[in-house]
Amino acid sequence: MTQAYLADHVSVAPRYQRSVRIDADFGQADPLSGYVLQGSARDALTTTLRLATNGQGAFTWTGPYGGGKSSLALALASYSLGRGPAFKEAKQLLGDVPEVTAVFGRAPKDWLCVPLSGRRGDPVADLREALASAIAGEPGHARTKRSKMEAADGRDIVERLQREVEARPKGGVLVIVDELGKYLEGAADHAIDIHFFQDLAEAANRSEGRLIVVGVLHQAFERYADRLGQSVQDEWRKVQGRFADVPIITAVDEVIELVGRAVTTERSHPQSHPIAAIVASEIAERRPGVPKDLAERLDDCWPLNPAAAALLGPITRRRFSQNERSLFGFLASAEPNGFAEFLQRTTLASGKTFRPAELWDYLQVNLEPAIMASPDGHRWAQAAEAIARAGRDGTHLRLQIAKTVAVIDLFSNGSGLAASPRTIAASLGHSDADVEDQLAGLVKISALVYRRHLGAYAIYAGSDFDIEGEIEARIAERGRLEIASLNDLASLQPILAKRHYAEYGTPRWFDAQIGELAPQGLGPKDVRVSAGAAGKFLLLLPGIDVDPDQAEASLIEVSRTEHRHGLPVIVGLASNSADIRKTAIELEAARDVRNESPELAGDAAARREIDARIAHLSAQLEGLLRDGFERAHWFDTGKPLDLHSLSYGLSQAASDIARRTFRQAPIVHSELINRRRPSSNSNAALRALLHAIVVGRGEQNFGITGYPAEKGLAVTVLERAGLYVRQGERWDFVPPSETSTFAPLWSLTDGLLEAGEQVGVADIYRAWGEPPYGVQQGVMPLLLVTYLFSRRHSTAIYAKEAFQPAISDLVMDLLLQDPDHIALRSVPTDAANAVALKEFAAVASEFVEEAPSEEPLDIAQALVQFAYSLPNWSRKAQATLSKQAIDVRRLLLDADDPYQLLFVDIPEALEASGEGTAPALRTVLSELDHAYPDMIEDLKTRMLEGLKHRDAGNLSELVERAKRIAGHGGDDLKLRGFITRLAKFDGSTQNMADICGLVMGNPVTTWHDLEPSRAAMQLSEYAYRFRRVELFGDSDQQPTQTAVMVMAGVGSTERSVVRRAQIATEAQKRLEPLLDEIGKTLDAARLEPDMVLAVIAELAQRHIEDDGERDVTVPISAEKEA
Repeated sequence: MTQAYLADHVSVAPRYQRSVRIDADFGQADPLSGYVLQGSARDALTTTLRLATNGQGAFTWTGPYGGGKSSLALALASYSLGRGPAFKEAKQLLGDVPEVTAVFGRAPKDWLCVPLSGRRGDPVADLREALASAIAGEPGHARTKRSKMEAADGRDIVERLQREVEARPKGGVLVIVDELGKYLEGAADHAIDIHFFQDLAEAANRSEGRLIVVGVLHQAFERYADRLGQSVQDEWRKVQGRFADVPIITAVDEVIELVGRAVTTERSHPQSHPIAAIVASEIAERRPGVPKDLAERLDDCWPLNPAAAALLGPITRRRFSQNERSLFGFLASAEPNGFAEFLQRTTLASGKTFRPAELWDYLQVNLEPAIMASPDGHRWAQAAEAIARAGRDGTHLRLQIAKTVAVIDLFSNGSGLAASPRTIAASLGHSDADVEDQLAGLVKISALVYRRHLGAYAIYAGSDFDIEGEIEARIAERGRLEIASLNDLASLQPILAKRHYAEYGTPRWFDAQIGELAPQGLGPKDVRVSAGAAGKFLLLLPGIDVDPDQAEASLIEVSRTEHRHGLPVIVGLASNSADIRKTAIELEAARDVRNESPELAGDAAARREIDARIAHLSAQLEGLLRDGFERAHWFDTGKPLDLHSLSYGLSQAASDIARRTFRQAPIVHSELINRRRPSSNSNAALRALLHAIVVGRGEQNFGITGYPAEKGLAVTVLERAGLYVRQGERWDFVPPSETSTFAPLWSLTDGLLEAGEQVGVADIYRAWGEPPYGVQQGVMPLLLVTYLFSRRHSTAIYAKEAFQPAISDLVMDLLLQDPDHIALRSVPTDAANAVALKEFAAVASEFVEEAPSEEPLDIAQALVQFAYSLPNWSRKAQATLSKQAIDVRRLLLDADDPYQLLFVDIPEALEASGEGTAPALRTVLSELDHAYPDMIEDLKTRMLEGLKHRDAGNLSELVERAKRIAGHGGDDLKLRGFITRLAKFDGSTQNMADICGLVMGNPVTTWHDLEPSRAAMQLSEYAYRFRRVELFGDSDQQPTQTAVMVMAGVGSTERSVVRRAQIATEAQKRLEPLLDEIGKTLDAARLEPDMVLAVIAELAQRHIEDDGERDVTVPISAEKEA
């Protein structure tokens, strides 16, 4: 009869014999058939999509080969299709994940998926083609066109992705790059530019979750740049920072389940279950929290021995094993001593399983060089030497035991498996007595060593240092354990209020601390809550002097009294306090031995042993403390807290307590700023938003275009909360509705300001941060600005004790950098002075752009804004203004109290009252408003007179005169500048101010009272010199004017006339016909020369008057010499 072999009845399921290729398998249902969504993959997917809903768009999934990353990516891609058999298969897998339906909907209809499998090539070209292919494969017409200009840096791809997103208002774009590491390897070889991935990630992060990019990696992003220079590694870190890394590390128990699904058989194997039960119980003893069905999972791996199945997960995660791709490669490959070969050569009747000893043989034959080159190389060599000694000095069973211990000792980290006598006996199928006899022999020949604290055997590393004796001696020296030392040893992590965070968007945590319950109660340090924490869970160990029967009563009393600043301190009594103390004392003693024993310096084996002991004790203490926190009897304000009825334990309790403590907290779903200390990028986004509010209030999203982070803040924090809404044609800030979670915060702030005194923003922030509100510091500036705009008619703002007419960039910067310098004050409405306020509002509206309402604060702000908007000279001038104008200006610039300003100070300054106040104010404001332009206009008039230009309404002739001599004026740079400005002069106030600043040598904004008169003199001087250049030119310029001077006087009683004139050479030519005619008349009269002069003098007296001007005909050279 032919013998039956295991290979005839056992096989590896086809699904696990091929790897997923996302670009080839996308759209097909078969590759997803049989895929199991493990807990680690589900958590990774949940984390990714939850971050996507909060604005993050670029991700990397990182995990070892065989972890199911590609299958998860294919499932997500298939779900985004929204149609077809692949979608139906994916929906069976992912349809019950709330985050999937929240992002994509239950049947996605408007999502484009772009799958891409990496290679050592150009990702820009590959993604460009993949995007084009994905768009072409969609039903209907393409929504976007491919760019005609294909940029080397991939900008056209990013832009087309953004256009695709905009074209899908109810969906988005999902880009999945499997094997992203191959592109990164190419980048490390300088074959491609890494910054393309930065641009792609930034576009995704600005898309508000509508462009999602997922890259799949087998090792951390920065590992690809390990061999590059420091500066390049820094650049890679910047790129990596744009991606949120989500690890996908398959848990040990999940690997066991996967192996059980992969190895299939129709044969029953009842003899294997008792062995699986023993191994499962051994694991559960060392690793609490294992699945209840662990024995069944291990048994499903038959004919893999349960101990060998438990080792496969840790081994495949080792660095040396990563080149083997996955544990499924081990199951299916036909390598020497491999599982497939074992199935082919082992008969069904033999009852043999693939044991840890066979696993050692497989690793030695196939992977020993890789292991020796890895961090496990030294310990592998020691194990190989110990096995060699066992083979020389013992039986086959002894050799098998040595191999079993070696492979468990080397690779069991994280599995909970240990080389205990029971595990070894179960693995080899021998009796406990036989195994223990051989173990004693192996210890005797120094092949193995027994670790009492583990209850297990390990490879002997060759040390004579008595670790056990040293630890016991240190314990005896120490005596009792100090609680402060226990907290240092424990390194307890805060307890997160996860459900509260999901509901309110505010991250809150509770301190976790250990204390000692003493007869005198707790000390101040015990009940002190750290900065930023929402409270504290204080686990108490009964002190030596505390009666155990009275401990709980003492605890209840303590829980009633020990609260500080409204933050809860939940106290609990540890039920395993003795075990915690014992383990902590031993751990502290082991650390002392490690740090204070000079013998260890030359004993590497002993160092490794003590390090392993410390690591084990640390893990044991961590487990005890975790168990102590979970099983403690907790009391909150004297009432028991029943954690055993809460499905999420302490985290659920923390959420319930946080909800009660911060019952009036606003809901703010923004991971960027709703935190105690936002990142620098988040602060930059907040700053950008606050400044956008200053200039863009009234527009949707404050006029922010594209998808920057600040736009996301505006939408998530303000618009979705109903704090910034459309009102008619404009958008505006409004107070929260009565049902809004922001209403209590507004009410609190109103109450703080109702006394009418100035209240510092720091005091407001302090009140906001305390219970029952608990607002995070990062979001406070934005909420305060929102409050101020919604209460702008009744809340005055003071910056560095100065009244602010508006919320300006200065106010925004101070709120962000130094809120101590900002104060607020409530200014209530005043019905008694309604008529006066109406008149004041009408006056103010004439001088500001936006008419104020008929409220005291609005009117005061408008008047102060007018005063601050005056030109600098108008704010300083004294001599040219009336006393009333000066007094009112001072009052406006120094305003503090709107009521005092409007109804006391201004009437007194104007010496007016009642109905006469508003008209008098209008006169004064008009005087202030016109002071500067009037001063500039007067200077312009004087300048034009000096330039002999008589038509101020038409400056074209003057401009032409200046253009003709532009660029001339000798070495006098001011004169040349004066001419240049006149060549462009349009008569405006600003043009004239520029000329005044030039001739004075200082801008008009710095002028005081005396400058205008000095400027008038300087302008006359430069006008005179301008005309000199016109008359005489300079070294290389011909004159453009002709000078004429007439001096005429008749008789001693007649007046004399002196008149000078400048006539353009073109105009002089036009006079020639008239000159000819006059000349002919004089020639015809045949007068003597004196008579001709008499005629000309008489005509001069009749037609012109004396100009009183000094002679301008003195040569320029003579003036310079003088």
